[in-house]
Amino acid sequence: MRKAAAEKKPTTTVSAPNNFKRISVKGNVEIKIVQRHSESVAYDEDNIGRAKITQEGDLLRITSLDKDVSKITIYVSDIYRIEAADNAIVKTEGKVKVKFLQVFLKGNAHAEINSNTEGLYTVIKDNADLKLSGATDNHTVVMGDTQKLTMDRFAALKTNIHSNEETGVITETVAVIK
Repeated sequence: MRKAAAEKKPTTTVSAPNNFKRISVKGNVEIKIVQRHSESVAYDEDNIGRAKITQEGDLLRITSLDKDVSKITIYVSDIYRIEAADNAIVKTEGKVKVKFLQVFLKGNAHAEINSNTEGLYTVIKDNADLKLSGATDNHTVVMGDTQKLTMDRFAALKTNIHSNEETGVITETVAVIK
């Protein structure tokens, strides 16, 4: 009977997440993403906060409304999207190597991403900031004037910048390296 009730709910609490390709983080959460062959989620040793961790299909959702910071390590094998909102902090440990990666930041989110990709798509809104390192063939950035993007030891063969300001769309190709 318990199993039938769980099947009716589209969202379940994660005890052993698997096959997730997207991560969504919201609230007072600090996550560290580590790439390896098997997927799992673990609270860090210095964690004092609490977070709700659920899986919906290939989406791993981590939310915390706790006043204390929830510190969590997420082990991924293949990922294509990272979303962070509110006060969430996302960092990669080591280099994440995937074909394509999308990073969406809003609110006061902060991310430090070290990746090696063919395509990188980043959207930065509100007071969010992003620090990139690594390399990509094609990088598309969507951001306004108030967001912060830092590229530290980051190389892109081609970079396109688009404004997300409602006043108009600005499109600019920054660099094409052949």
